[in-house]
Amino acid sequence: MARFDIYPNPIPEDRGDFPFVMEIQSDLLYRFAERVCVPLVRPGAIPGLTERFNPAVRVQGEALQLHPLGISVFFASELRGRVDYASAQALPIETALDMLL
Repeated sequence: MARFDIYPNPIPEDRGDFPFVMEIQSDLLYRFAERVCVPLVRPGAIPGLTERFNPAVRVQGEALQLHPLGISVFFASELRGRVDYASAQALPIETALDMLL
């Protein structure tokens, strides 16, 4: 498990609009059981998304958008089956997180 790893959303009933979550917490905090994540949302599921605050992230060929306002915490054991990673997109992701915080 590492920062910017992408997993299927652990909440099955939310997967229609939010199919995946991305781990965003620092790799320095690996000893904790929890992981801070943000959902990746399908375009059109939430009105008013912007390019800077909700940058596009491609997962398995699908263009999704980061949704920092949906920040959540999951136990590491709930995040199973990493499907992708977005470390190549670190700058726009970190810019969006900076806007949030």
